[in-house]
Amino acid sequence: MKKEKMKTKNLLLVGIAVCAILLTSPVLASAGYSKIYGNANEDEVLDMRDVTYIKLVIFGKKPATTFADANYDGKISMLDIGQTKLIILGKEKQLTLVDQADRTVTINKPIEKVVLADLLDGVRTLVQLGAADKIVAINNYVENYALNPPDNYPWSPVLHAALELKELPSVGTYRDPNLELIVSVKPDVIFAYSGATDVANTLQETVGVPVVCIVGSGRSFLDFELHRLVGRVVDKEERAEELISYANEEITKVSDVTARIPDSEKPRVYLAFWSNWNGESRTPTRYDPVDLAGGINVAGELLPSSGSVAVTVSIEQIIAWNPDIILLHGVFPPHKLSKETILSDPRLVTVNAVKNQEVNYTKGYMIGWDPAMGLTEAYYMAKLFHPDKFENLDEEKEGNEILERFYGVDDLYTEMLDMSDRYRWE
Repeated sequence: MKKEKMKTKNLLLVGIAVCAILLTSPVLASAGYSKIYGNANEDEVLDMRDVTYIKLVIFGKKPATTFADANYDGKISMLDIGQTKLIILGKEKQLTLVDQADRTVTINKPIEKVVLADLLDGVRTLVQLGAADKIVAINNYVENYALNPPDNYPWSPVLHAALELKELPSVGTYRDPNLELIVSVKPDVIFAYSGATDVANTLQETVGVPVVCIVGSGRSFLDFELHRLVGRVVDKEERAEELISYANEEITKVSDVTARIPDSEKPRVYLAFWSNWNGESRTPTRYDPVDLAGGINVAGELLPSSGSVAVTVSIEQIIAWNPDIILLHGVFPPHKLSKETILSDPRLVTVNAVKNQEVNYTKGYMIGWDPAMGLTEAYYMAKLFHPDKFENLDEEKEGNEILERFYGVDDLYTEMLDMSDRYRWE
């Protein structure tokens, strides 16, 4: 009897220990993309707490949530507990999630073949996650801008990191993909442009393959939701979190300095992006590298009213803003809008940036937003805005290290600088 009690006690202790491990072990916790069926408590991580939550829902102790239906069968049952445990362990055969166009999609795992029917976001992210080998077909944006870059934008890190993609067939444009070609390569999933959900829905119905919409061009934010989503789909969550952790460390290096700078000492910055300078100019109302680097985006005041990432403003508005620094979109000559044009414009002679010759080029973004380049741009702007506080910063070295971490290729940033006429410190 004593032995039996001891055995029971030991089993109980083992059970408690196992539960503790399940709740705390990083192996059994799925950090990252949170819009997954199975993330029952709808927090930022999928772990054993979600299993507990589903049990409480079944027993009527907690309210049902959308994501508690882990197996996406329309009801919450013990089957959802099993599915959630499989997701946590990375052993699920199916996964249902909400993509970046708010579409609910169920994919079959594992994913071995990917077709890109979006812009450039998919290829950049897959290459950075070390999953370029899963791509079986590309699109015309990848073909024309990443693998055969045009004369006005001749530099592409994707080309250096994944040259083998040049051998793949192209499915054409995101608006009119080649359905026969897509069927022929037998993909497990298709990544499509989030701004064309009609095409994505038709594609999924016609081809019979899950289509996951991902964010398109126009983003200017230093977030990594796309990496988490794509990482979850192609089983590269660990690499995604590694990159995000590294990026956050890099962001902190800059923000630790700029967060202590009062607004009165921050330069007012105008971003002359997408402009021909014919009486009006297009500019982003939000651009995270400017904020991170300790600048004030003068167009930021228009964001609440416009609700848009980009707005068109007049020359008169620019004069009224009186920016201390003007940054022009693009670093590769010849320029659509040059420094000389701005500096010689008689309408701008009273503007501080023109009076003080503080007009420079910045890479900006083109056909989508690459957070890796956003990080390098934040370092560039930090040294440009606050040369005294970043006097010892080797901006070129930092740029090379960031791109090497994301793309796995040395000296990419130096190559970009050598091809451009962007401002460069000796």
